[in-house]
Amino acid sequence: MRIDNLDLNLIVALEAIVRHRSVSAAAEELGLTQPAISRALGRLRDHFNDRIVILTDRQMVPTEFGQHLFELSRRLLNETRSFAQIRPDFDPRSAKREFTVVASDFVIRVLFTKVLPRLAVEAPGISLRFIMIDTASEAMFARGEIDFCVAPDMVLDTEHPYAPLFRDEFVCIAWRDHPDIGDTLDAKTYFAQAHITTAFGVQGRDSHFERFIKEHHIELKVAVALPNFVLLPECIVGTPYLATIHERMARLLPPTLPLKIFPVPIAVPALVENLQWHRLRHHDKSTIWMRNFMLETARELDR
Repeated sequence: MRIDNLDLNLIVALEAIVRHRSVSAAAEELGLTQPAISRALGRLRDHFNDRIVILTDRQMVPTEFGQHLFELSRRLLNETRSFAQIRPDFDPRSAKREFTVVASDFVIRVLFTKVLPRLAVEAPGISLRFIMIDTASEAMFARGEIDFCVAPDMVLDTEHPYAPLFRDEFVCIAWRDHPDIGDTLDAKTYFAQAHITTAFGVQGRDSHFERFIKEHHIELKVAVALPNFVLLPECIVGTPYLATIHERMARLLPPTLPLKIFPVPIAVPALVENLQWHRLRHHDKSTIWMRNFMLETARELDR
């Protein structure tokens, strides 16, 4: 199909070429030959009277105009995909659909271990693909490449709708045989000990707790920074370290794990995890069903 002498298939090629910064990688993704993608690039250059991409140091870098076209093409393709998924009705029992969800391992452990068994029965054709939350996944969500994002208030994109899923408090855990801690934990001891914390992604994004202590200029001795929450409890065992973790996760710890759980001796604000979806899919029937399904499951966490 052509609009103003532009073959619309070239938009798909343009987006893939600039995203991969490689003709061969774009060809592999689209199931075409490298010469076919090279010809598509030539046609794009002729149509727009711009080089689109320039080869430097064995990598293709978009021109300023090429980057502008790339951003427009992503927006257009995402809106087209959303358009293609619209149905007048949605039957979860027979629907075939994959949803991509950005969520931390904590959220997967607490919420989605409850979602998945129900989903397998009520919507067996629905599949979920999880992506860990970081700067890259936030950008993917903004571009419409991700269906849902589960995140605390500080990470929400205010341009898209959202709803609160659940609240959580924090507790402190220590090895059962910690040499300096008995049956209670006061603030002096808490600050005297070294801690295991979390930092996500290459850039070391802070969690809700880490951001809180930085904003309030609270100094902790950090011995270890882990890339996720679920590893924290086992890493505490056998060490003199402490860790401040979600209360809901602490409830799920196996009783065989030799740990002691204490109230945090400082006032840490409660965490609110929210479900956010892209505004382009706000009226999509399958998205409406899936988000209501997750919200309903979250409401049952405390029952």
